[in-house]
Amino acid sequence: MLMAHWNGLGQSVLTGKVTDQQRNALPGASIYILNTLDGTSSNAEGIYTLTTTEKGEHILVVSMIGYETMQQSVRLEDKANTFNFVMKEAVSELDEVVISAGTIEATNDRKVAVLRPLDIVTTAGAAGDIIGAIQTLPGTTRVGEQTGLFVRGGDASEAAVVIDGMVVQNFFTSDVPGVAQRSRFSPFQFKGTAFSSGGYSARYGQALSSILELNSNDMPSKGTFNAGVSMAGLFASAAKVFKNNSLEVTGSYTNVAPFYAFAKTNFDFYKAPEGGSGSVRWVAQNGDKRIFKMLVSGGAYTSGTQIPDMANAGARYRFGLQNKNVYMNSSYSVQIHPRLHSYTAASFSKNEDRNNLGASNSNTNEWRLQARSEIDYDISDQANLVVGTEWQRFTLQRSFDSFRSDFYETQGAFYAEMEWKPLRKFGMKTGVRAENSFLLDRKSVSPRLSAALKTGKHSQVSLASGIFYQTPNNRYLVAAKLPDQQQSVHYIANYKWITDQQTFRIEGYYKSYNQLVRELGVPYNPNAYRFVNTPIDNSGNGYAQGIDVFWRDRALIKNLDYWISYSWVDTQRLFENFPSKATPSFISNHNINVIAKYFIESLKLNISATYSYATGRPYYNPNNLQFLQDRALDYENVSMNITYVTSIKKVFAVFYVGVDNLLDRHNVFGYRYSSDGLARYPIEPPIYRSFFVGINFSLSAFNRDEL
Repeated sequence: MLMAHWNGLGQSVLTGKVTDQQRNALPGASIYILNTLDGTSSNAEGIYTLTTTEKGEHILVVSMIGYETMQQSVRLEDKANTFNFVMKEAVSELDEVVISAGTIEATNDRKVAVLRPLDIVTTAGAAGDIIGAIQTLPGTTRVGEQTGLFVRGGDASEAAVVIDGMVVQNFFTSDVPGVAQRSRFSPFQFKGTAFSSGGYSARYGQALSSILELNSNDMPSKGTFNAGVSMAGLFASAAKVFKNNSLEVTGSYTNVAPFYAFAKTNFDFYKAPEGGSGSVRWVAQNGDKRIFKMLVSGGAYTSGTQIPDMANAGARYRFGLQNKNVYMNSSYSVQIHPRLHSYTAASFSKNEDRNNLGASNSNTNEWRLQARSEIDYDISDQANLVVGTEWQRFTLQRSFDSFRSDFYETQGAFYAEMEWKPLRKFGMKTGVRAENSFLLDRKSVSPRLSAALKTGKHSQVSLASGIFYQTPNNRYLVAAKLPDQQQSVHYIANYKWITDQQTFRIEGYYKSYNQLVRELGVPYNPNAYRFVNTPIDNSGNGYAQGIDVFWRDRALIKNLDYWISYSWVDTQRLFENFPSKATPSFISNHNINVIAKYFIESLKLNISATYSYATGRPYYNPNNLQFLQDRALDYENVSMNITYVTSIKKVFAVFYVGVDNLLDRHNVFGYRYSSDGLARYPIEPPIYRSFFVGINFSLSAFNRDEL
């Protein structure tokens, strides 16, 4: 038996060895005391030593991806203790094939986890934003002046975000021209993320490129209170847990005026962004059999900036925004039988934008009502069937001075998907989705197919293909232009190798675009807010092809976690008001992200750095006879975050400081030209280099292993 050495200085020393069932040492296992900051990892021989000043009854936890988590009750006194652990493999996770072509899952309990909530908030340059962190994954393109998720040659409208199966109509804060907006949700609201860059499940539709699926947290284990203050505002949240249900309340206030008062910005904000939001969440749970969730959130936001007037060289006009948003989501999940599970969900969202454009006024009102019901049946240990139906009703109403237009759309869908694993090392998933658009009076059928084969204990190859449909951009529907559905076809092949400490993925894809909307008989106009008053049809087409590579490693150096992603995309389109086929202005052919995080245990300090590089994007130059052939300079950015983790009595505290664009590189995304082509204006970020400082307090339990 291993002997512990005790230094007798009022500390408890825990030591031991972590092995698998064959008594092989398990290096890199996490050993920590629950609800404290004290933890360590096993070394190459599986041996660990943990020193703590905690006293009394505690829980010692041992966890390792791919193995079942173990817990041991311990009494901490001023003496040494020895605890050896024999961990059991999570066989279903390690040995079974996982069908994953096109999808990167990121949950807290799956072997394939890539990004967790704390990964998101501690990633330098992401600014604690879900999309900011997703953009460090392969397949994505950073478009600094536009809001949304741009995936594998697709624009922002081709990627949908769903929460608990419900489409979020206004996931991002409303647009201000030339400024990319954040999402409205916190990463800590979600227990899992599945980012599909193509070939996604038949459960979803109406997205030509991508689905970002977010699954909300279940009932919290205990009540808590959290609060924080930063240079941009403050927030607070509280949770109360009752016997079988819980209530959570959040509130926040944002005002960047104090920051902009001393920061040099590239935009002239006559009204700095300011707003507030709040939410109420109720969860009722009866063991593992049934759970009901309901979320109601809302917020208001104002902003105002002066932007160049393209019709008058050298002139500017004011763009003001007043936004109100409400979002409601409820879901009910019940285990009817050990092999039969049902899921029902509904959501409602409403968004109002009031814009002042110089002397003119523009208003936009949107709302969406959605419902989903599905049955999940385990036919056998090797086969699973999901059958469901979905219904949506949504509208957009827009006015510009005295001119008004709108549309009302109803969509219905039925889907079925079967996953079959005849062998532990081989599996396939087949599905079909049938949709109907009442506004367009069009029906579509979308078959989907994916398969995977394990090539080793840690490796597998996967294939996926499918047909995907999406209604045209809202600018056409609101102008009473009703073409056919747009279509894309995906072909994907990938190889992945995953251990408890390392992840490698390489994926190739080809995507064809068909039936894209084209505006007929009009010159090119780069204005994204233009009103369409010319004939259109579905004669557009295009393609996107590329390779994505991802590598993540936690084994090289103790407490160092880093990942590298690379994407190459080649794409061209003939769509909207393009006069000829070209690479769109939102495309960077090469994108690289390098993220590194290092935790200094003795100082309780987490240091994170991000390097991002992208080749220059095309921009429209009316003086060049070749369409979209001008390129901006390459984009480079270095960001850094420093986070100090501590506890003040029973309060968990995080102090953080971040610097975006550490080297103060003056990136330019492209150029806009005046209508006569004589004047051009650079498209720049709101600020070149920015600093961010804040502090968060929490009474909730904190596991050191989460970092």
